[in-house]
Amino acid sequence: MIKRHSLKTVLSAAVLASLSGCVSLLPDPAPAESVYRLSAPREHVVHTASAQVIRVDRPSASNVFETRDIIVSPDGRRLAVAGGARWSEVIPVMVQESLIDVMGQRADLVGLIPSSGARTNMRIHMTIKNFEAHYDNGEDSPPLAVVHYSVTLANSSDRNFVGSLDVEKRIRADASRVTAIVNAIDEANKQAMNDIADWVQLPKNRS
Repeated sequence: MIKRHSLKTVLSAAVLASLSGCVSLLPDPAPAESVYRLSAPREHVVHTASAQVIRVDRPSASNVFETRDIIVSPDGRRLAVAGGARWSEVIPVMVQESLIDVMGQRADLVGLIPSSGARTNMRIHMTIKNFEAHYDNGEDSPPLAVVHYSVTLANSSDRNFVGSLDVEKRIRADASRVTAIVNAIDEANKQAMNDIADWVQLPKNRS
């Protein structure tokens, strides 16, 4: 009995030592990814009774932009992903929400998602052509944030074409780090959204 007990004790000690050795060889946990979102206006605007209500469709985009990845380009042609960082939503959803937020800052303009169920006279659709940062001066220099949207305005009921707009904005980041890239893309997108909202409000584009 003593021998069996001693054997069990030795085996138990050996197993513990083995497990201890395995644990010590495991890599340290990877650092958590940083998550970024586009900035949203904080001021609340009271809309007029005659405010134009527009349905904002989910933008279309190539597979490259159907992602939460922060896209960068080393040479304007090749595309890569910034490591350790992501957007809070897939890019088309962020762009859609961004335009609705900007419209919400106009007293005579309201943007709604299709699932709201509200009836609208007009609908707007965007195609995302660019939403990335270009290292146009080399990978050690601050990149150029580029957002490019093709926009179409149509009648909601019969889908008759009303007008189209092509808007592109370029903002130089103040450094090559991810936070600076995000800030530059955010500013470029904000300028583009304001241009789109201004265009929608032109008399020729009103319902």
